[in-house]
Amino acid sequence: MNNNAEAQGTEMTGQPVRSLQYMLNQLAIHDPKLVRLAVDGVFGERTLEAVMVFQRENHEPVTGVVDLNTWDAIRSSYIQVELLYGAPPPLNVLPSGAYTADEGSEGEPVLIVQAMFSALTKKVNNFSTCKINGCNDGETHANIRVVQGLAGLPVTGVLDRATWSFLVQLYQALVTRG
Repeated sequence: MNNNAEAQGTEMTGQPVRSLQYMLNQLAIHDPKLVRLAVDGVFGERTLEAVMVFQRENHEPVTGVVDLNTWDAIRSSYIQVELLYGAPPPLNVLPSGAYTADEGSEGEPVLIVQAMFSALTKKVNNFSTCKINGCNDGETHANIRVVQGLAGLPVTGVLDRATWSFLVQLYQALVTRG
């Protein structure tokens, strides 16, 4: 990508420009020296300014041209910002297949569920404090039943994929987005 097209009277547009604008905009959210952009897919004056400010702030030649070095620098900076501030990737906890943890079952997924209940008890009154012992027993079993009731699922106390999915949504809504 470069600004030769602009010099010839044609604008650069499309997905590569949208990607550039999106990355620059995400960087600008966390660095007030950079220029915020509308992600419109048009390499206009504002995008040119954003590229030049990025180049200046990153001690690169200020040309406004998005050559391979500039693209790589923007992309690398964007990846670092996403690692620090972006949403974490989803964690697949349940083993593949039709996983269930019946009453009395033990395993790592139950430990994670118990840790989630520990955080949820601080946010809502629906759940009881449970031992973090990796066993679907006592209060853990009761809390799973509460989740199933809230989700409109069959109230069995068995940890399964449907119960897990609703619990994750509940956790995200009440704890991580809190």
